[in-house]
Amino acid sequence: WDLLINRICICVYIFVCVTVTYSRAKEDTSVQSYGETEGVVDKSPPLEPTVICRSNTYPKGFYCSWHQLHTTYIPTTFEVDVQHNHRSLEVQKDPDHKNRCRVRFPEVFSSFPYKVNVTAVNALGKAYTTIVFEESSIVKPDPPERVTATPIRLNARRLEVSWQSPATWPDIDNFPLKYFLRYRPLIREQWQHVEISDSTFHTITDAYAGKEYIIQVAAKDTEIGTWSDWSVAVHATPWIEDPLPITSTTEVDFPTDLPSVHIAKL
Repeated sequence: WDLLINRICICVYIFVCVTVTYSRAKEDTSVQSYGETEGVVDKSPPLEPTVICRSNTYPKGFYCSWHQLHTTYIPTTFEVDVQHNHRSLEVQKDPDHKNRCRVRFPEVFSSFPYKVNVTAVNALGKAYTTIVFEESSIVKPDPPERVTATPIRLNARRLEVSWQSPATWPDIDNFPLKYFLRYRPLIREQWQHVEISDSTFHTITDAYAGKEYIIQVAAKDTEIGTWSDWSVAVHATPWIEDPLPITSTTEVDFPTDLPSVHIAKL
C-alpha cells in the first residue's frame, strides 16, 4: 500500500513537471516566434525624425516629409509646425503620402526664413527636429517628362531630342525652366553635356555613326533653386543607311562545244 502511494505521488510529480515544462516551452516558443516574425526587441521612444522640405510646385508652395531611422514598435504620431515671419502657417496632410504635409507660400520672394518643426510622439516619449531654410534653397522641379530621341534621315551623326516640362510646375510662363541634357554612347562611360534655355528640344550633332546612345534631361528654375533629378533614360541610334541589295553584274557564258557524255545502263 505504501509502495502504491509512492508510485501515485511519483506519477503526479512527473505529470506536474511535464505540464509545467511543456507550458514554459510553449511560452518560450511563442515569444521567439513573435520576435522572429515581427522583429520586436523592445518598445522604445522615438528618436529625432529626419526632415526634408522641397518645392516642386514653385511659387504655389512646398512639401515636407519625414521618417524615423528606427522602429519604435508602438504607435507613433507626428506633429508639424511651420513658422514664417513670426506666424504659424496652415499645414495640410498629403492624401497620398503618410509622412508628408504641404504648405502654401504666403508670399513670393520673401526674405524671411521658414522654420519647420516635426515632433515624433508615442507613449514612451517624444523627440523633435527643427530645420530652417530660405525660400530659394528648396526650389527643385520634378524631372522633365516624355523625353524622346529620334534619328534624322540622311544624317548619320545627328539625333533630335525633345521633352516636356514637368506637369507639376504650375507657371512655366512666369517662372521658366532651363534644362541640362546629357548623352553618351553605350560603348563609353563619359557623358557629354549641353545646357539649354528657352527650349524643349536639342539636336545632337556629334553622335558616333551607328552607335546606340543613352540620353537624359534635368530641369531647374532659371533664377533660384537646384537641378531636378535626371529624367527617365531613353535610347536611340543615329540614322543608318539602308544597305543596297546585292546584284550580280557578271554574265556567265556556258560553253556549247563540250563533248557529249553518254552514261551506259548497267
